[in-house]
Amino acid sequence: MKRTMLCGAAALLIAGGSLSLTVTGAKAAGDEIVLCTIDDLSGDFSIMSTPKVYGYQLAVKEINDAGGIMVDGEQKLIRHVSYDGQSDVARYQQLAQRCIFDNEADVVMAGYTGAEREAARQEVIRNKVIYWHNNQGEGGIADHYSFFSGPTPEQQVMPAIRYMIENVGPRMTFIGADYNFCRAVGDWVRAAANLNGGQIEMEEYFPFGVSQWQATIDRIKGIAPDFQVHCLVGAEHAQFYPQASAAGLKTPVWSNVTIADGYEHLRFSPPSLANMYVSPGYIEDIPSEESRAFAEKIRAARPNIAYVNEHAAFGYVATKAMAIAWERAGTTETEAVIAALEQGVSIPDAPGGPWELDGKQHHAAMHSWLFRVADDHSLEFVSDLGLTAPSFLSDLGIDLTADNPSRAYLPRDFADWADFYK
Repeated sequence: MKRTMLCGAAALLIAGGSLSLTVTGAKAAGDEIVLCTIDDLSGDFSIMSTPKVYGYQLAVKEINDAGGIMVDGEQKLIRHVSYDGQSDVARYQQLAQRCIFDNEADVVMAGYTGAEREAARQEVIRNKVIYWHNNQGEGGIADHYSFFSGPTPEQQVMPAIRYMIENVGPRMTFIGADYNFCRAVGDWVRAAANLNGGQIEMEEYFPFGVSQWQATIDRIKGIAPDFQVHCLVGAEHAQFYPQASAAGLKTPVWSNVTIADGYEHLRFSPPSLANMYVSPGYIEDIPSEESRAFAEKIRAARPNIAYVNEHAAFGYVATKAMAIAWERAGTTETEAVIAALEQGVSIPDAPGGPWELDGKQHHAAMHSWLFRVADDHSLEFVSDLGLTAPSFLSDLGIDLTADNPSRAYLPRDFADWADFYK
């Protein structure tokens, strides 16, 4: 269906300025399925986000090389349209409109930070187009048109904080970026601490762009926790690590974004990240054939890639999940494809291990993997934290096959945990 809007495609083209556009797998309009992605290929978050585009490209190539997807009675190829969000939240609404109205996207996948995600997502779902976010997420967004391929705090925060309390000690400090994702992670850390006998001695949030950390480092040293919890985001926040090392702060750290997103163990000189624990849903160091094969395929296409990170895998997985749904539905019509996704989608050979979309929650079951950074910055595999199914929305009584709350829930919305946030 041709989509129109009052401001017109021409206005968007003018507003777009120096948009970076890559199109792969192109055919004539009407003979293709359109995947439109928006990611930070430049700016503060480009290190983290660029590999995700490589994951999309690999999945599209594999699907198209296999003959495409049978929809509307014929085999159709996927056309991948990729835009650069330039690590600028303001661009995401504009680019989402371009995906919808200029490119007539059948699905939009967009955003690194939660703010970028919401700028794009709200525009996409307002126009009743399927949206995917392919990073770690808060786990509480409940919306008919929105799907999530990456790990939730149930799969990262809960098992990892339990491990740290049991194996390192109960006292912790928390520092994070001051935006919705890390605020939500802070809530999940508080739940995990309370459920497992832990104690949070300090909880602070910092704007993006903060790069001087001496006062915070001194405060943590004064508290002397058993371990630190970090949700630091972007190149400036990562400056905490060399500064902490220089200041002699050697307290163990657990992080759900460091290394999984920005492979800081390769970017900073050892031993600045020594004794950090991470629990990604995927990184290239996962000891499995699926992980190795995926990393090799990405490197074959992109020989200069520094590291195959979590986002590369989940961009790939989301594209494969959509291909299954399109084939199952036999159409790209939005409601039919959502119904196909809500039947559940299983990808047993996903890069991080078996992945299965829960149609009632629009989040997926997956493994998470615990690593420790050694003094030389090599990654020591500690444990497979297991296959964890998302249950948070179900625990709140939400079934997205029947309801559409179209809102985000936090752990403090769960009555059983209310006392944790007083």
